[in-house]
Amino acid sequence: MDNSLIQLMGKYQRGNRPVFHTSPFLPLTHIREKKLSFNDIMKESGPMTQAALMSFEFGFENTVLPFDLNVEAEILGAGVRYHEGFDGHPVFPTIAEKPVSSVKDIHIPDDLEQSGRMPVLLESIRSIREQAHNKGAIGAFMTGPFTLAGQVMDMDKLYVMLLKQPELSRKIFEKLTKLILKLKEVYIRAGIDFIFIVEGGSAAISPKTFRELILPQMQRIFESKEVPHIAYISGNTNTFEEFISACDPDGIVLGAESSVETARGLLLKSIPLFSPCGSYDMMATATRAKVIETVNRHLDKGFITAGPPADIYPPAKIENIKAFVEAVQVYKA
Repeated sequence: MDNSLIQLMGKYQRGNRPVFHTSPFLPLTHIREKKLSFNDIMKESGPMTQAALMSFEFGFENTVLPFDLNVEAEILGAGVRYHEGFDGHPVFPTIAEKPVSSVKDIHIPDDLEQSGRMPVLLESIRSIREQAHNKGAIGAFMTGPFTLAGQVMDMDKLYVMLLKQPELSRKIFEKLTKLILKLKEVYIRAGIDFIFIVEGGSAAISPKTFRELILPQMQRIFESKEVPHIAYISGNTNTFEEFISACDPDGIVLGAESSVETARGLLLKSIPLFSPCGSYDMMATATRAKVIETVNRHLDKGFITAGPPADIYPPAKIENIKAFVEAVQVYKA
């Protein structure tokens, strides 16, 4: 497969570590230096492209779009609210209106490429391809069916439905999965190299519910993989890793609370493992030496690479981002 993510995996097999992050990476200090509006990089192609290209400027071998998890919900009619920020710190957009109460409320547009923010995203992906040439991989960050349901439905009603009306829940997840499958095709046609499927909310439900209602839909999503697919479940994922491995993913992002030792006992040795590296404020508050030490300790555990922790709040120091990248580049197992 002629795919830049596959090339990064090959680099790992040769004994090196790719400089690869597992979620959208926004170096806020650099964004401010370039006088970009945080809200604009979420919804306008030019600023979005500039922000995505910063990953390559710092030496990462990939970039990931979109920057928030509201795109699929917006396509289904959810209202997205953009915020002015708080005490000088930006705030990610949130869902203002949740349009779904039952399966009949889910309307998948015929032309997904022209729906919601997709025209902006697709234009940005094309621009990145033109400007970055072969600097690295471009990933799509997509919601899984349960996470998407939480974006378009009232969460309390969703939890009650899971308990009292599981068959109705199943129909909703099936319909949402249809959207995800169609949207995957749109991203792949646009030239995306790999896809993250994010099921951040699933750690809040029981393993039994996940196995019966979510796993079949995840398997449908991972069944057809024209590009590599990486499963991303936040929180303590050890309870769900056997289920996720049943989807045959090309990689798994472990939640920050998960044990890599436990995961390795549950998963096939061939499945690449990813995980955020360091505490949420490390890039803002740690010394350069501490950043390097943390990266080395993380990679010693056997992860494919070290993904930087969130850098929006508090904002990461530029020197720490550079130290982080350099530490991965020079690491020797």
